[in-house]
Amino acid sequence: GGGGLIPKADSNCTNCGLCAEHCPAQAISKENPRNTDSSKCISCMRCVQVCPQKARNISKLKVKLASAKMKKTCTERKANELFL
Repeated sequence: GGGGLIPKADSNCTNCGLCAEHCPAQAISKENPRNTDSSKCISCMRCVQVCPQKARNISKLKVKLASAKMKKTCTERKANELFL
């Protein structure tokens, strides 16, 4: 999964299905686009981008927590590594 950053549909959702159509992981139900399978979601946020109603989003608290974790992890410069 996407580490808890799973976009949810809110009351603005019109069940148009664009999010389900564009989801690369097929995590959104085509029959009921408000349902997202969190075990399949890869947190790519494509559904958030394609929603014409701006009805899909993630919790602002989760974004803040993820941002703090990334800031902590990314403050030190890392040495280059080669993986073959």
